[in-house]
Amino acid sequence: MKIPATLPITAEQSRAARFQLGLTQANVIEQSELAGHKLKQFETGRFIPDTAFLQNLKEFYEDNGFEFAEAETEAETKATSTVAPKPTHGSGLVEPMFTMRFVVDRTIPQEQADSILERMDNNDVRIAELMNRKLESGLLSSYSSQTEADTQELYGLMAENYLLFRTLQGRNIMTPPPQKAEPKTQAELIGSLYATVLPNAQQPVEQTTEKKEPA
Repeated sequence: MKIPATLPITAEQSRAARFQLGLTQANVIEQSELAGHKLKQFETGRFIPDTAFLQNLKEFYEDNGFEFAEAETEAETKATSTVAPKPTHGSGLVEPMFTMRFVVDRTIPQEQADSILERMDNNDVRIAELMNRKLESGLLSSYSSQTEADTQELYGLMAENYLLFRTLQGRNIMTPPPQKAEPKTQAELIGSLYATVLPNAQQPVEQTTEKKEPA
């Protein structure tokens, strides 16, 4: 998936537009009918959606009365970049910061990336719910069976999100199960579970091996 050099709207602009219009993410998702998981992942800097989505998002804000500042022309950009900024009081205490963002592996189809991100977003909602549950004491143990079940589910969801995140990065660590055979390792078991959910994400990362020339 290629990322264009210039985006129709940035994550910062999206947050600013919502703030100025008095809208929450839920409001934008409901009124624009755009994919909710894309907006959430985009504004947190975890994902850059496709250009069509970003263009529709920008048009939604414009239709609601938000005006975006005109972009600088190339000549203006070059002119301002060649002029050294005047030092200000305390400027030595401030340094520019570059935000790190992860980019989805270009070999992953758009539909599959959307499916993975939506699943991660749904997992986040469930994780937050489980995190806020109160611990219950058990009769024969420190915690009740419900608390233990919640803990297992919580750890499972967090582990799943890690696997999905690595898949988006192009570093799938799951092993596909053998054809028509029962899984024999944890890796094969996990691969068989995900084969029905993400059928295109089951190819493990290829290991580079040195080929020997025939004698």
